[in-house]
Amino acid sequence: MVVKSATKKKLMDMGVPEEYAHQMADGRKWDDVKILAAGEIAQICGLSSEEATNLHTRITSHGRSSRDDSASRAKRTTVVRRRLPTRRRKAVQQELQDYNLEDKIQQLESELEHHPIYQQLMKAQEGTDYSLTKRLLNDLTSALIGRGKEKLTKKQCLQVLATTAAARDKAYVDPFEAVGIITAQSIGEPGTQMTMRTFHYAGVASVNVTQGLPRIIEIVDARKVPQTPTMRIYLDEKLRNDEAAAMKLAASLEITTTQHIADIETDVAQRRIRLALNRSHLKQKNMTGVEVRDKLTRATRLFVAADHETRPKELTIIPGRKKEEEKDVIPSYTDLLQLEEKIKVLRLKGVPNLERANVNWDDKNGEYYIATIGSNLARVSDFDGIDRARTYTNNVTEIYEYLGIEAARQAIVDELRATLAEARLDVDVRHMLLVSDVMTSSGVVRAIGRHGVSGSKHSILARAAFEVTVHHLLRAGVIGERDYLRGVAENIIVGQPISLGTGSVELFYIPDKV
Repeated sequence: MVVKSATKKKLMDMGVPEEYAHQMADGRKWDDVKILAAGEIAQICGLSSEEATNLHTRITSHGRSSRDDSASRAKRTTVVRRRLPTRRRKAVQQELQDYNLEDKIQQLESELEHHPIYQQLMKAQEGTDYSLTKRLLNDLTSALIGRGKEKLTKKQCLQVLATTAAARDKAYVDPFEAVGIITAQSIGEPGTQMTMRTFHYAGVASVNVTQGLPRIIEIVDARKVPQTPTMRIYLDEKLRNDEAAAMKLAASLEITTTQHIADIETDVAQRRIRLALNRSHLKQKNMTGVEVRDKLTRATRLFVAADHETRPKELTIIPGRKKEEEKDVIPSYTDLLQLEEKIKVLRLKGVPNLERANVNWDDKNGEYYIATIGSNLARVSDFDGIDRARTYTNNVTEIYEYLGIEAARQAIVDELRATLAEARLDVDVRHMLLVSDVMTSSGVVRAIGRHGVSGSKHSILARAAFEVTVHHLLRAGVIGERDYLRGVAENIIVGQPISLGTGSVELFYIPDKV
């Protein structure tokens, strides 16, 4: 791509940093840049949602101010235009899936629960004070099988249970223990060993999934759109073993543009655009030429001529020609190029943001599923044949908006565990639970940074110690805010003992009462 120097200069004149102006002007004219959404700016420049929103506001406000100035200088006239009827998407309301308690319990049960060692441990703890959970008993059974054990004596079972219970009691957190600092160390130290790399997503050609340190940063920054959004779409009982039906559903989910099903030719001399439809591609996308013609007519609001009414092979569009009778329309060269660009990227079919959808076979569960490039959980869930209870996306924000804060909290934990496990790093799940609790405790997903958790602390000095020190201190002084020095950072700043460990106890000596 070639950077448009005029566009870059215009962005820099608005106060946009040169680095971001260079990225936004890469292959884009000013007309393309000014209509970019905040999410697109964040993806292009690699910014957080708030920084991208600030840039978006700066660009759009500049456009409004220039239009307002020109309008004030021109003679004010009132133009009344008839609003054309818009085609709205019908709201789809899917029925709630029945909650089957037996199936849910069966999913939670482990295959090891019927193993002799598991049964021995379960029987041995009866009548004792150990009361280990099923999860611990499952982990113990798995570890003993890994060591080549097939059976245990009663004495060995009691010894294993006693050792496990003692280790569990040691793992409890003491009151006033600095769990936040321990969590930061436990995640930060292994994080230094993570590499800046991406992994190939098995089963989907040419898909790179962000992993390692960049993925950890995406999660804790609560990015609105991940660098490589993906979905794993499971099918209901009727479709999960039907490959043809799964392929048909994948074709309806995947975005289909005009370029996917036709060869576009621009006739500059005749001022028209010809589309040669590809029959095999239409069949693959489960579309017809009549359907393509209808959607082009609706999208462009122009007359689309066809060489055949029922089975067209070639479509012709002339800019400005809205009716068949208007045969003397001579469009400008600019209108022709603008229409060509619009037709090339026009979405004829599929879910927005779902660039690709591939059908794969799951050996473990013995069923077909659909893996996608791109994510749109809300729209995908509207389709019939989707198992909404198991369909998953790596976009935490979409999960929060569609399923709620509890689902987003669990998604943060799952994504952190999967990323660290991919890098072969062992971090206690309780540390990840603490991070997810902090990010979601306010009822929304917040980033761990100055635009989220760290920027909303009650302590002035703690906020000032993180970033933009002068801003926090000045604002606190203007509004008369107080800092009661109850945390760690603020007490260290002023040179006082922190309220942890020995500092968590206040001892007073009163001579008269001794």
